[in-house]
Amino acid sequence: MSLSTPPLPAQQSILLRGGPNVRGLISVLTIMALLAGLSLLFSRSTLRLSGDWQAQLSNSLTVQVTLAPISPENDFDTQMNAASTALKTLIEPAAKIDTVEQSDSQALIRPWIGNLELPDSLTLPGLITIEMPPQSQAPTASQLEQQLENIGILATVDDHSRWADKIKSTARRLVLAGGILLGLLLFAAVSVNLFATRAVMAAQLNIISVLAQVGATDRFVAKLFVSQAGKRSALAAGLGMMMAWSLWVGFSLLGLSPDLFWSNLADAMTDGMWLIGLWGLFTAVCALAAGLATRRALIADRRRA
Repeated sequence: MSLSTPPLPAQQSILLRGGPNVRGLISVLTIMALLAGLSLLFSRSTLRLSGDWQAQLSNSLTVQVTLAPISPENDFDTQMNAASTALKTLIEPAAKIDTVEQSDSQALIRPWIGNLELPDSLTLPGLITIEMPPQSQAPTASQLEQQLENIGILATVDDHSRWADKIKSTARRLVLAGGILLGLLLFAAVSVNLFATRAVMAAQLNIISVLAQVGATDRFVAKLFVSQAGKRSALAAGLGMMMAWSLWVGFSLLGLSPDLFWSNLADAMTDGMWLIGLWGLFTAVCALAAGLATRRALIADRRRA
């Protein structure tokens, strides 16, 4: 006859778990984590988009050629071909040089003049766009202007540095705004956990009193609340980050804004790693807030006693 050992009961948590208030708290933390994740993704996309635009502008030039009065012997195409030929001798041969058609140049000023007809005597400057090959050094605007002037061509060269600076400054402001929003959400999460921890302690005073009577230190009790808050926050932050990542995937697949949302798997995986890091930060901040609230409450109770 064999004796069987009855199974040991499952180990229960010292602190009470569950309840409608806890579910509501997890819902609030999940929404905060979702907003924090979207703020992070928006900031990352803004930096990436700004970098792409600045890279494109840094390798491109726009040449505005001052044309002589148009005549049958010296028409628009003749003058622009001469300017393009001169540019090919002054810059890298692999550079792409395109001449903007006269009709396209006139269309560029339509927003300012409306449907007014331009007089034939008015000669608009010719436009030439230059795209330098990757990892090549574009000539400075002043150098290229001087070289063109030396061969008898009056032109104004724009290296787009002004636009690049504006894009950079705008991107910085947007990222700063996203960082401030992210910080406010983390602060709100800390405040929510402080309030929730105090409420839980008030509801479990009997358990805390028993732990104190059997010799549990403040550090031991605080660890219990830190563990509880950490698990709760990890769950909520995980749900929020997954929702943020899923929303960004959906926006990317819909093609709402290919430049802003993900256009390749590498960007999605990189941003996913950033979301994992934010998940860890969100969880750690909430857990530490619970530990701080517990220690302060225990010290205050001991002083009153």
